[in-house]
Amino acid sequence: MKYVKQVSIFIIILTFAGCSVKEYYFPMSELTSGKVYKYECKSEPSKTQYWKLTSDLKNQILTTEAYESDFRQYELFKEKITDKGTEVIEFTSYLKNQKGLLLPVYNIPKDVDVFRWNKKEPYKYSAETDYDGKYKTIFSKEREYVGKSKISILGKEHEAIKLKENYKTVVMNSTEKFEYTQYSYYVKGIGLAKMEKEYSDGKKETLELTEIMTIDEWNKKQ
Repeated sequence: MKYVKQVSIFIIILTFAGCSVKEYYFPMSELTSGKVYKYECKSEPSKTQYWKLTSDLKNQILTTEAYESDFRQYELFKEKITDKGTEVIEFTSYLKNQKGLLLPVYNIPKDVDVFRWNKKEPYKYSAETDYDGKYKTIFSKEREYVGKSKISILGKEHEAIKLKENYKTVVMNSTEKFEYTQYSYYVKGIGLAKMEKEYSDGKKETLELTEIMTIDEWNKKQ
């Protein structure tokens, strides 16, 4: 009886481990001093992005500062690491006004699941925004696990997990709506390594991780 119980526990542990994709997410322990990931769009260089990733191990928070190809910041995103995955705790967009100044726009999180360790069920995060108190916008991103795939990144072939994501932005009390589908690939020890975007008009766009910089290297580009 004791042997059967031990075997049952072992099977449960293996099953749980097999369902978890935590090890494919960004490596928190390697980001305490910050690193910058360059996601290059080779077909349209102006769509290239830079993500500055910094981890706070004490509070289990990952901060992402996202920049356009011209180094203009367009987003600040903070996630709390939990035993189930990561949850958004702060989401700020930066818009350029007529004078060229960046103005912060604070998005209010509603659904909070950014990345879940368990790959069985779809999940999402969403946020509401009021622009000038006139235009209420609702943003949502729903993702689900697709499977494993082989991709070539940074000169090597890696096993990756593939996620399908549906992005939607709706302006309330109007007919304005923007949607697209993205396939994201995550690699162990790296995190997000590749993004394939598919738009409703048939246009496709791929961003690949082509460089990981230290903060000193990043500062020299400014």
